[in-house]
Amino acid sequence: MTSGGRRAPRTPQLDELRAFCTAVDLGGIGRAAQRLHLSQPAVSKRLKALEQLVGTPLLERSAHGVEMTPAGERLYARARRITADMEELASLLDQISGTGETVQLAISHTAAEYVMPKALVLMHRHTSAPVEVLIANSSVVKRMVRLGEADVGVAACMLEETIDGVEVSPLLDDEIVVAVPLAHPWARRRSIAPQELLSTPIVRRDPGSHTRRVVDETLEAHGLQTLRAASEVGSTQAAKEEAHELGLPTAMSRLALSPADRLEIVEVEGLKFVRRFYLLHPPGSLSPSASQLMEAFLQSARALTAS
Repeated sequence: MTSGGRRAPRTPQLDELRAFCTAVDLGGIGRAAQRLHLSQPAVSKRLKALEQLVGTPLLERSAHGVEMTPAGERLYARARRITADMEELASLLDQISGTGETVQLAISHTAAEYVMPKALVLMHRHTSAPVEVLIANSSVVKRMVRLGEADVGVAACMLEETIDGVEVSPLLDDEIVVAVPLAHPWARRRSIAPQELLSTPIVRRDPGSHTRRVVDETLEAHGLQTLRAASEVGSTQAAKEEAHELGLPTAMSRLALSPADRLEIVEVEGLKFVRRFYLLHPPGSLSPSASQLMEAFLQSARALTAS
């Protein structure tokens, strides 16, 4: 209270200033929500609270994004310095203590092999916080994040899939492809008809894998029967080895294939087995180290896409 009995005005919250600065930097509330790993309503709520505190609009909103009002321009310069200083302070505290809070990461097999290594390197340029990793299929990852058993998750989802009780941000688009050994007759063809695929036994992933779910749901959506399994394996690497051993096709993430695998991708006419990897976290604010890990995954995914 003030000496006259009036309540002193509150000071801006750091998460409100961060939402404001990020919206300005990226030119939109939706883009700010993605960068901050929050829902768009959550970012809008923080901006509204800040504008109510200031007593005047800080952003002009339009279909094209946001622009600062004169009041917003006055606030931005100071708010940007404050948020940058706090980020540097959090990193410095990690360095002084030698550790940061442990981040619990749950991640699917494909993302763990092809996206995670670079992400961890990028994260540890800014913090020494340890990361405990659990690798599991995507359904387990989603459940762990929903139950609060993981701070950050990386899981594959169907393009229209929603996950109740979990904040999601797109990470990386992927496609499940049919791949055959170089000696297989399909290796010399650009494409095959769907019925050729359906009539040929292939090496399949286990029933719990997202790879298999993508294939089965896509075939069902096109009114086609499921694939014939010559064998079922529990990992991408096992699928590669079994395909060579049996001389049969297999299906796996395009991310997992390289020339060293000696497998040729064959298109299936009229069919695309597409999915997307998402970053997941429980609702609410993230710890600084968890935020740095999620940003590192975004950078790793961009580098992978560019390459």
